[in-house]
Amino acid sequence: MEILVSILVGLAMLIGLAGSIIPFLPDVVLIWVGALTYGLLVGWGQSGGWLFAVISVLGLIGLLSDAWVSGAGARQGGASILTTLGGLAIGLVGLFTTGPLGFLGGILLGTFVLEYARHQDPDKALKATLGMGVGYGASFVVKFLLGLGMIAAWIVWLILG
Repeated sequence: MEILVSILVGLAMLIGLAGSIIPFLPDVVLIWVGALTYGLLVGWGQSGGWLFAVISVLGLIGLLSDAWVSGAGARQGGASILTTLGGLAIGLVGLFTTGPLGFLGGILLGTFVLEYARHQDPDKALKATLGMGVGYGASFVVKFLLGLGMIAAWIVWLILG
């Protein structure tokens, strides 16, 4: 039973890792749920508790990285915090209406429209939009690396028992 659970959890974690790159798949949340499931079904052992804590912290950082890294890119491009939050909000509307591509399109379009309304300058709006896009792309890299760290901690948990 333990081997089957380990295989299924490992597969779920690999899907979660792929989700950090492919927008329509779940990401660090799936990796975290896999670790929780493993702990509940197989047991925590001597090292499972603290390794699960490490996995949880990395997962929380991964969740927050989307907004923070995307917003940092937008701010580097000259966008205001209000524009960044507005772009993210419009991206969420796009996510719920048209799916993952709607999220990306909503963030970029929202950032452009809000920055254009703020400055009346298409060049400044485009620069902020490109910053948001670069930040959003960088957030994928950050989440991928955090996901790798989460999976590595789980593998250590498997080895240590």
